Amino acid sequence: MNTYQDIFNKMLYKTVESADCRLSKAELESCINSSASDFINETIPELADTIVLSLNKESKNHLKLIRDYADGFVDRNIERWKSGFDALEIFIITCSEIGEDFNNTNRDRAARENNVKFDTLVRLHARACHISSEILWLLKGGFADGAHARWRALHEVVVTALFLSTHENELSIRYRQHEVVESYKGMTQYNHYEPRLNIVKFSEEELMECKLAYEELLSKYGQEFKTSYGWAANVLNNKKPNFFNIEEAVELDHFRPYYKWASQNIHANAHGINSKLGLAEAKEDVLLVGASNSGMTDPAQLTALSLSQISVGLLNIYSNIDTLITQHVIEKLKEDIGDLFFKSE
Repeated sequence: MNTYQDIFNKMLYKTVESADCRLSKAELESCINSSASDFINETIPELADTIVLSLNKESKNHLKLIRDYADGFVDRNIERWKSGFDALEIFIITCSEIGEDFNNTNRDRAARENNVKFDTLVRLHARACHISSEILWLLKGGFADGAHARWRALHEVVVTALFLSTHENELSIRYRQHEVVESYKGMTQYNHYEPRLNIVKFSEEELMECKLAYEELLSKYGQEFKTSYGWAANVLNNKKPNFFNIEEAVELDHFRPYYKWASQNIHANAHGINSKLGLAEAKEDVLLVGASNSGMTDPAQLTALSLSQISVGLLNIYSNIDTLITQHVIEKLKEDIGDLFFKSE
């Protein structure tokens, strides 16, 4: 990274040495150092503009080479993991279609019953299917660590959905109304940093309208409602619940090690820079900055498991012979996915 610095130093030395004066080495270095600041301030912006123009001029050809290589990699990656990718894709499509059919079949009934839990779980299930599709896309593209990080989000959605499914409609109402709390916090934070972000802040009227709704909810549910998981405070009998408490309540806390593992691909801890799924087959120390065809099994298997959990949980809202059979279909489709990826690995 000293390319420009070396050129710069040579130019200065050449210029000073060619001048009609005699300087000692110390004087020469002093002259260079004293001249450097002004020279840098005057020329570096111009040099940077020239470099950017050159990069933009060559970008079309460069991008073509990179994209051709990336397309070839994706083809080879899909070929290696084809059986697993196909099974996972079929599973995601099936779960999506099951959710759509369940929603269409029961939407009118839920509306008549004012079943907020139904609407909430349908939306959470749709989000889970969407995240699962993102994970599949990342896996096909060779980003196992990114897929693993997205599974963390999927797990949070699943745990929340299952927790809501085991309680009365009232909890789902609180969960949906908690959006006001998050909105008010976001608006006040947004306005706080408005000068540094150089953005148009929320007006006093907008902020006051949200604040009134926020205070009304705190008056109704108590001060604990303003915490991140305050919507669950009453059923957990905990004034400041967290995600782990909800995880425990639905008996999915045994996934905590996997959750923490996936968090390494989100947080900037030291382990996250040294241990990566994409380097699972590396024979030497490598700095991974792009795609890799390694490490697909764990995020794929976890995704299939989590998507099956929320899909079965959704069907239990209105259970009949159709939903019971469908639950068995989900389980049978899920059970082979991990083995197929393991065989490819």
